[in-house]
Amino acid sequence: MRFGEVDIPEDLNYTQKHLWIRIQDKLCTLGWTDYIQKNAGDVNYVELPPKGMATEIDDDFGTIETSKWVDRLYSPIKGRVIETNDDVVKNPELVNKAPFTQGWFIKVEMQSETDLQGLMSPAEYLDYIKTCEEQ
Repeated sequence: MRFGEVDIPEDLNYTQKHLWIRIQDKLCTLGWTDYIQKNAGDVNYVELPPKGMATEIDDDFGTIETSKWVDRLYSPIKGRVIETNDDVVKNPELVNKAPFTQGWFIKVEMQSETDLQGLMSPAEYLDYIKTCEEQ
């Protein structure tokens, strides 16, 4: 699925804070969407949590600095970080170059599938970014 030049893979879920989530059993991989990375400009710095850190819904798990702003990254799920992407910390430009493959942030083992109820489908995310563009 596409919105202009923005890719919206249909095998992912999305948040209003422009994270994508790939869900495989209880393992959730989180990354920045194509829409937000294109609007943010060049990613210059990424700080991610240590392996083993607990995540809570809407708690921050890291920082991202771009050519336009600095922002916190917020978790959409409760769980435990089982892997961080050291490659994206060393090479933050991976978020811009390959947001859905090499540019992911963390992998979280979720505690409850009820956390997934607040996520958007690709079609819902498409509608959401259209609304963002209108503002």
